[in-house]
Amino acid sequence: MSLTRRYTPEHPPGERSVYAYDFSFIVPPGIGIASGSLTVFTNTAIPADASKDWSVGPVSVLGRVIYATLSGGLEGTDYQIRWVATDTEGNIWPRTALQLCAHTS
Repeated sequence: MSLTRRYTPEHPPGERSVYAYDFSFIVPPGIGIASGSLTVFTNTAIPADASKDWSVGPVSVLGRVIYATLSGGLEGTDYQIRWVATDTEGNIWPRTALQLCAHTS
C-alpha cells in the first residue's frame, strides 16, 4: 500500500483478492495483535455501508498484520476498507484504506 493509504492496482469488479493491513508501524513494539475486523463503506461525502457489494471472508492475524479475502465490488465505485485491530493490551487501532473498483490495465 502506498503512502496515500490506497491499495493499488484497482480491484476488478467481481474478482477475489486477499487484502491486508500492516499495523507494525502503528502498534508499539512488544505488543501484538490479538484480533481484527473490517467493514467496507463507499468512499463518498457521507460513507454508506457497502457490505451488499462485497463478500468478506474471515479476518485473520499473522504477526502484526490482519488480512481477509474480499470479492465483489461495483465498477467505478471507490470504497473505504475500515480495518480495526485489537492489540494484546486491549487497545483498539482503527485505520481506513481506499480501494477503487475498476478493470486494471
